[in-house]
Amino acid sequence: MISLEPYHQTYTYDIGNNLTNLSHQANSSTWQQTIAIHPNNNRSTETQQSASDFDTNGNLLTLDNIGTLYWHYNNTLNKLTKADKNNITQYYVYDYQGNRVRTAVESDHQIQSQRGYLPSLELSTNQAKQQTSTLHIGTHILSESSKDNTKNHPRYQLTSHLQSNTLELDDKAQTLSYEHYYPYGGTAIIAGKDKTQVQQKCYRYTSKERDDNSGLCYYGARYQAP
Repeated sequence: MISLEPYHQTYTYDIGNNLTNLSHQANSSTWQQTIAIHPNNNRSTETQQSASDFDTNGNLLTLDNIGTLYWHYNNTLNKLTKADKNNITQYYVYDYQGNRVRTAVESDHQIQSQRGYLPSLELSTNQAKQQTSTLHIGTHILSESSKDNTKNHPRYQLTSHLQSNTLELDDKAQTLSYEHYYPYGGTAIIAGKDKTQVQQKCYRYTSKERDDNSGLCYYGARYQAP
């Protein structure tokens, strides 16, 4: 049973339309995030991270309660090591133009899952021998998964006005997953037919891929932490 509750979020901006404060109020939790903006430009000058959490190019080196980030010389993300007991490392591979062409997740020096990127098509496999293909047709996404050469299970993704994937259906129009987002990409609620179906969802806010291990959304030249 999913427990739902009303919440109230307030966003505060300066005269340059830069976000300076976000507050969240609900019965279960209340929190706020404050962002200091430089008076002469629109750059953030203070965060909760210390100066040692960034490299000389301004790339974030640690994600709170998640792990450590390592970057290439050209500011593309190289790998993520998770701060848990499973020794999980996720690797990112790019072509000469900086486009992501492969990701791989390793645990105890064994590949757990990997994903290859082709123009408009992605192919992924995991240790359980589940294979998934994702096809991009314009603004639409079709995903099919199978295991041990069994019947394919298609997933049709329906998007909002922001092209965010809110609803996933199977080939019989039955709901596989539903997700609603906060402004700026955080997940307000996600639910589905079962936990396995929800975990298979890959493309989410504004139809961008969200990495399971880091929680980062891949936008090409940048990663977003929703």
